[in-house]
Amino acid sequence: MALQYLILMRHAKSSWKFDDLSDHQRPLNGRGRRAAKTMGQVLRAKKLFPREIWSSDSARTRETVARLTGKSDDANVHYLNEFYHAGGNNILYLCQGRGEPQRGPLMLVGHNPGWEELVYYFSGSAHRMPTGACAVFNRVNDDGDWLGSESWSLRDLLLPRDFES
Repeated sequence: MALQYLILMRHAKSSWKFDDLSDHQRPLNGRGRRAAKTMGQVLRAKKLFPREIWSSDSARTRETVARLTGKSDDANVHYLNEFYHAGGNNILYLCQGRGEPQRGPLMLVGHNPGWEELVYYFSGSAHRMPTGACAVFNRVNDDGDWLGSESWSLRDLLLPRDFES
């Protein structure tokens, strides 16, 4: 069966507190840690929890994935250095090389501006992707390329602030 859901998640809010860390090494701040956990709970409640996650290998994306998944081992996680600050076209190329996953939903976790470029590519309209945001796409056509823009329709744009109390 073809992949039915694609989720694009921008990493949760990172900390700028540590001047001695490189951009790649920056961790999440308190708000980001809470938001990542919240988004995991939201995706579970909506029956959209990812079974496959392809993520940038930066500290903040790794921590986002860890907090999103919690202690669950339901997701098969792959960290890819090539996703770190990649543009939309490069991300599509990298995903094409990996091939369509056999289980889903698939979540891609990374950084702007690449993630906003991907949301535009798949939806045909511009959407802001603040930290922790998840753009959820439904598969509408499985006859062609799994990464073709015509294969997906934006179902929901989930923002952490909409679910935090």
